[in-house]
Amino acid sequence: MKLRWKTKGEMTPFDRSTYSCLVNGNVPEKGIELLHSSEVAMESAARRAYRDKTVVYSDEASQNRPSARTNIETGKTLDKGIQLYRLWFRYLKLALELEEMKVSIVVKNQMEVRNYSLAPKDVIQRMEVEFEKKKKGKKKSEHSGGDREAVWKLKQIERVKVRRSAYKGWDLDQVLNQTFDNWWKTHSHLFEGYAPTFLNSKEDWVDNDDFIYIRIDKTSQRRDIQKFLNEEISVRLKGKTSKKFKISGKSPRVNVIQNNYNALVLTLKGWSPKEILYDNNIYIRKTDDSKFSSRGDGLRPKFSTDKSARNFILKNKMHGVWHLLEVCNGRFGVSPPSK
Repeated sequence: MKLRWKTKGEMTPFDRSTYSCLVNGNVPEKGIELLHSSEVAMESAARRAYRDKTVVYSDEASQNRPSARTNIETGKTLDKGIQLYRLWFRYLKLALELEEMKVSIVVKNQMEVRNYSLAPKDVIQRMEVEFEKKKKGKKKSEHSGGDREAVWKLKQIERVKVRRSAYKGWDLDQVLNQTFDNWWKTHSHLFEGYAPTFLNSKEDWVDNDDFIYIRIDKTSQRRDIQKFLNEEISVRLKGKTSKKFKISGKSPRVNVIQNNYNALVLTLKGWSPKEILYDNNIYIRKTDDSKFSSRGDGLRPKFSTDKSARNFILKNKMHGVWHLLEVCNGRFGVSPPSK
């Protein structure tokens, strides 16, 4: 097994090099070519203007609004807005394509560690041997304990592999080759339920264990109905565990997760942070009203230095990697850990 830790003297130029992935064990020269997965450009100004006139804004997260969760043609509902399911599909398509290409992805970059308590004893012992060799032949005044070098934690690299048992019924070959809209037409039942409704006739009755039918006297007191719903109906609802495939997380943010996705895809393709951040298609959107564009369009985050911009793209890319690996294991929606 390869060492996860090395001393400074053991570090090679390859260990120190910057790359996002390996293809068949090799670093691609100019990024990788993706045939099925693509970055998501911002919709046109005309489309945004239309949406601004039609969407009713509220304090509720946009993906939780009934308009984003309900199919007006079928009456079926989703737990979250459809844009989140579209993003799940995009990440899964990307994972399937990377798996097909035999891609291993960098989960964590190499890190210099000076706190020896965080490193394994064997690497500290090797570092001490290096230090003793380095000070050999020198006068005591020419060296000190502070001359000891930091040790290095190497890159953490994982092979992209989708756990197929987590996606029964998804038809993963179709996920790889179809658009979301076409795939959704035949697979939306994996995620949908029905909104509460009235039965206007006996013919509307459906003999299905997933439905509860109740009878309410129109002259009943409202408090009696509420008590019945709270005490009798609530215990019969399957709630959040009713669907096999569900979006996790309390309130996933579409723009944030999409920024993560775009940063990951474009980095894999070989784009620089500057190209990703300032492309005319606006692949990285503003997600916080306190951040405004330095270019005057009000749609991009603003950064005072190139370094802060690079770090922002790197953070988004690494969060995209985290979502990608979560999707490989059948999960989607939870925010990456803060550390």
